[in-house]
Amino acid sequence: MKRILLVDDDQDILDTLDLILSKEGYEVQTLNTPQTIFSVIHHYTPDLILLDIFMNEFNGLEICKAIKSYYNTQKIPIIIISSHESIHTAKSEFGASDIVIKPFNMEQLVSIINQHLSKSSNEEETVEATG
Repeated sequence: MKRILLVDDDQDILDTLDLILSKEGYEVQTLNTPQTIFSVIHHYTPDLILLDIFMNEFNGLEICKAIKSYYNTQKIPIIIISSHESIHTAKSEFGASDIVIKPFNMEQLVSIINQHLSKSSNEEETVEATG
């Protein structure tokens, strides 16, 4: 079962995404503050991270950049979800895999998640077959 880490300071969004993504067959872990994100990533080993930009004093774009800078976490797809205009720099400047603008269509979000998770599965199979 693929694991998704949801990071957002809006508990309603976390609860909604948790419910929907669990019904889609994903194992979901939620964080309402990114303060312990590296510890959670280490212990939970998510296959994908959904990350908000503005969470009190934390900037999701900088967190994304930090996650992508470490060898052990750089291959985890990160989808930035936000209504803020800075989301448009998430891929080019911060290494995000994709962006989803709030308010978002749930079917579109699930489709983007499925796309990134199937892509990462295909890459793993290729490495196993050639390694």
